Amino acid sequence: MKYALFAALSIFSAFASANGTVNAPESVPPAVEYNYSQHLDIAKVISMSSASDASSACGPIEAHMVYMDSKGATHNLAYTRLGDGCQNG
Repeated sequence: MKYALFAALSIFSAFASANGTVNAPESVPPAVEYNYSQHLDIAKVISMSSASDASSACGPIEAHMVYMDSKGATHNLAYTRLGDGCQNG
């Protein structure tokens, strides 16, 4: 039963992507640096990423968030966050 369901979903997924009905951003706009006075209209977060050494760094690191606003426009936001390697939180 699980195999039949998996096969049906796989076929549907392949059919949907061939017809272009999968919602994926066409291109990511250039990153905009975040400042605290900005009003962010975030309807859906598409992806979040940070530096590869974020797990061992203790201090500020660069991060990016790609999101979609309530009007459907895609934005790329660059911001600074604290690394995950700090022991005293």
